[in-house]
Amino acid sequence: MKHKNILLISYIIFFAAICSGCLSFRESDRTLYQRMNKEGLEYEIYHAPLDTLRWLWYKNENPTVPLLLFIHGAPGSSSSFLSYLKDERLREAFSIMVVDRPGYGYSDYGDYQPIPQQYEAIQQILAYSQVDKNVVPIGHSFGGTISGYIAIQNPDWLKGTIMISPAIDPEQEKYLWFGKLALYKGTRWMAPRSLRVAADEKYSHEAELNTFIGDWQQVKKPILHIHGDEDGLVPYGNVAFSKNNIPENWLEIKTFENKGHLIPFTEREAMVDEIIRFVSSLETPASQ
Repeated sequence: MKHKNILLISYIIFFAAICSGCLSFRESDRTLYQRMNKEGLEYEIYHAPLDTLRWLWYKNENPTVPLLLFIHGAPGSSSSFLSYLKDERLREAFSIMVVDRPGYGYSDYGDYQPIPQQYEAIQQILAYSQVDKNVVPIGHSFGGTISGYIAIQNPDWLKGTIMISPAIDPEQEKYLWFGKLALYKGTRWMAPRSLRVAADEKYSHEAELNTFIGDWQQVKKPILHIHGDEDGLVPYGNVAFSKNNIPENWLEIKTFENKGHLIPFTEREAMVDEIIRFVSSLETPASQ
């Protein structure tokens, strides 16, 4: 018992040490502009409305190409997908937008908003950007949930959807004991707002998923579900959920064998290959 208590105290001290303000998982506009100048790349940084939402946008010279809309997980921010925003192959073929989801980055930082409000925020971002067609949401983890929810809503601007390691099956939700340290009043103060909002999202996620669990049959455009079969955070069982709930004619599954949850970052080149292949296969509306 004494050993367990010492171990628990050690975990708490470690948690406090790493979380006391150093894990914000976001980069300021100033830092991003400095990186742009150093790397010789260009994209625009936008804030709206009333500075409550932020997104980064690379505009391809060809206005008819699809827009890749990257949606990060938790914790995280638009910075999570900077390597994709800067990828030469993607920049050549597409426009690219990465967003700070509400509660993260510089979008109402620290104030988690439920899935429908996350979707509405993306609608606002696209409206402010005057984008009304040819959009492919690409979400990872909890961001994959948002991209899946977008597919269910089937807005006019949607072209197709990519879900990477999405947490979409309420029965597959995994809970780690230390995650509650950012929830409990006695330890919540130690965590930066990025981890507090991540905990708020995590511990409301299962109930939120159940509110639209019967709506996946409403999907009417192609979805690519990518998952590592050794994912220890969002179990591979979520693939079975997709197969059982999303219309077969709209669903494609891609398994990354012997890979875990962080495949967008550990397998980036292969992921870029999949993105280019899938988006290139989507039909272009006649009006375009």
